[in-house]
Amino acid sequence: MAPPVIEQPDGSINSLAIEGELVLDPGPCSCDVDDCIGSFSFVGAASGRLTTQAVVADLPSLDLNEFRTIVMSGCCRECARDGYAEQMVRDSRYTANRWPVGSMIGRRDGYAFLQERGTGY
Repeated sequence: MAPPVIEQPDGSINSLAIEGELVLDPGPCSCDVDDCIGSFSFVGAASGRLTTQAVVADLPSLDLNEFRTIVMSGCCRECARDGYAEQMVRDSRYTANRWPVGSMIGRRDGYAFLQERGTGY
């Protein structure tokens, strides 16, 4: 889930996503751009906005089929057809299951890592 927005001393913020919004782990980015935003961001499932941090949450009311529907409806037809949406479902579940509920995680070089709250990116 997207964390509260925290402004760093340099004026940067950790999240453009809506606080509490379900976020997706897009997995490793396959592009060759050095500063690709996909390599250090999670994606808000409803807003499509990026966040550099996410909080692991237990959502017992959200079952796997419902989660898959959310991801598929947020993807373009090409992503759904090419299997990318299904890969995002797997990557997001894997990322969330790696750490305990309440853990703050970030992304670097296309992969999630455990992070301290409020440390930015």
